[in-house]
Amino acid sequence: MKQGNHMAAEVVYQKAQLIDPDANKACNLCLCLIKQTRYTDARMVLEDVLQGKLSGSSDSKSRKRAEELLQELLQYQSHLSSSSLSSIFSIEDDFKEGVEQLVNQRAPIRSRRLPIFEEISPFRNQLAC
Repeated sequence: MKQGNHMAAEVVYQKAQLIDPDANKACNLCLCLIKQTRYTDARMVLEDVLQGKLSGSSDSKSRKRAEELLQELLQYQSHLSSSSLSSIFSIEDDFKEGVEQLVNQRAPIRSRRLPIFEEISPFRNQLAC
């Protein structure tokens, strides 16, 4: 995220939250969303931290960071007009979807069949005759 690629960082933090959700990752995800002007999504993530729904939410450092992010979020929201948000959302959603497709292409889902059956499959039609 230090390189400024907030959309890719968002995808990484969302995947990490699916595997092992915690308050620190949620705050990082929230920061990515704020930098992308996705304030509604950021607010939802912050609410989970502030309501104590994630592990580590009770930690004073995590709670303080979440409160700071909430203040930052409120500042940004007051400065941005809602009319420009719709065009930003569609571009970001398209990019995020593209990144997810790229990740899925790089690491395709493996076949659940045993290797022996993969080897036999080409000969299946010959056996039926």
